[in-house]
Amino acid sequence: MKETSQQLIQGRIRELRENTDFVSTLLESLVGYAIIAADFDGNVIAFNEGACQIYGYAPEEVIGKQGIEIFFTEEFIEAGKLQEIIDDLIEKGRFSYEGEKVRKDSERFPAQVLFTLTKDRNGKVVGFIEIVEDLTERKRAQKARIEQLERELHSLERLSTPKTATTAQMLGLMPLHQSAPNIFDEMLQRYGDLIELALEQQAYRVEHDISGNLRSIAEELGHLKAGPRDVVELHSSALKRKTNAASYAKAQAYMEEGRVMVLELMGHLASYYRTYSLGATAVKMNDKSVKEGNSEG
Repeated sequence: MKETSQQLIQGRIRELRENTDFVSTLLESLVGYAIIAADFDGNVIAFNEGACQIYGYAPEEVIGKQGIEIFFTEEFIEAGKLQEIIDDLIEKGRFSYEGEKVRKDSERFPAQVLFTLTKDRNGKVVGFIEIVEDLTERKRAQKARIEQLERELHSLERLSTPKTATTAQMLGLMPLHQSAPNIFDEMLQRYGDLIELALEQQAYRVEHDISGNLRSIAEELGHLKAGPRDVVELHSSALKRKTNAASYAKAQAYMEEGRVMVLELMGHLASYYRTYSLGATAVKMNDKSVKEGNSEG
């Protein structure tokens, strides 16, 4: 019985290879991506070099021998998420998400995943293709960036202590959303737009000048003598707007991108006040030198 089943699978593989353009579809040159073709029973039909490198399997270990579910976490399969994806894929033609995948050695790794339908030469839908990008290095770099930004946040907190008349006045001001509601609302809109662009940047691999725009907002906040509480208010208000009507997955994405953005905004504001502080000190020293010079004269 088992032998008959294997023969059927192998026959299916031959049929699909003969009647579909898997060779061109799989784009073997894209070794940075795992590209796997499967039929709707989950049988692996093709497995490119990128998949070998990312998952750790040789093609002969999976083609016609394993189901595509081995690349997903147990809880993902048990919750019926893979079937939900396939149902959605059949309806819409493509499906993408970010989540955990599993290597041969059982190590889990973060990945960006895209599913697309595949058709035979007659246009009949015969299966699907999964394209996976390993995000391990990107997440590691993101974590290092967050740690750096958190250090900047601590720096801002130190600068915010009322050691000078300027910072004391800054902390004594009313919150920006009360003292300048129109300006705050305009910044809120811009900050919300940047969160959206950050998501687009991640999803479509496009480049937006997120940092430059955050630096511009930080400078405006600095001119207004805004403090950490204004940054937090700006961030939380923008997230509330974004997540109210968003799906759970989209809300999580907003939260993740937002965390990086608010830390970067804090960092830029810290840099602004540090530069302002140094500039103010230089002016005072220059004034003192001039007064001393006049006194000597």
